[in-house]
Order: sequence, then C-alpha cells, then structure tokens
Amino acid sequence: MENDGSNFIILLVLAVVIGIVWNGAIKLFYKYNTLLVIAYIVILFPFALIHTIFLGLFGDTKKVMMKKKVQEQAKFEKLVEEEKNK
Repeated sequence: MENDGSNFIILLVLAVVIGIVWNGAIKLFYKYNTLLVIAYIVILFPFALIHTIFLGLFGDTKKVMMKKKVQEQAKFEKLVEEEKNK
C-alpha cells in the first residue's frame, strides 16, 4: 500500500515535468525556424532539453513574443522606408 502513494507522487512530478518540457518545446518551435529546432534537438539533445525546460519555466508568453515580432517588423519597415527615401 505504501508503494501506491510513492507511485502517485512520482507520476505527478513526471506529469509536471512533461508539461513544462512540452510548453518549452512549443515556445522553441514558435520562436525559431522549425528545421533548425529539429536539427538542434537531434544533434544537441541534452542542451536542447535543458533549453526547453528553461523556456517552459521562464520563457515569454505568446503575447510577449508576438509583441516583440511586431516591433521588429515595424522597425524593419521603418528602415526600408528610410532607405527608399535616400
């Protein structure tokens, strides 16, 4: 009977870790090029796993990432307009 309690705790911790890694993997694919992420995971798996865990725990939310992308796009368009006007 004592084994059931420890199995539940292990499964609970495992589920939380898998959730964090899954969240980090989604952020990794959203933030970077898909083919590069796949190559990164295949070639440097231990580092990629740690990277996904950190992204899952401390990474930006989707809204923050979208905001950054929009700001980068606006900055790029502004630079293009400046180059056209020269």
